Amino acid sequence: MMAIDLVCKMNVKENEAAATEKMDGQVYYFCSESCHTTFKADPQKYIGEAKSKPHSCCGGH
Repeated sequence: MMAIDLVCKMNVKENEAAATEKMDGQVYYFCSESCHTTFKADPQKYIGEAKSKPHSCCGGH
C-alpha cells in the first residue's frame, strides 16, 4: 500500500517507510526521520492541511 508523507508530500510505501507515527487511531508514514521530526513538532499543522485539501478524484464532493 502507498501513503503520502504529510510533510513533503512524497509517496511512501507503507512497508518501507523510514518512520511512522500513530495518532488518534491513524497511522502516518514518513519518507525520512527528518520529515517525521518535522511532523512531531506540529502535527496539527500537517493533519489539518491534509483534511482541508479536496480529494482529487471527485473534486472534493
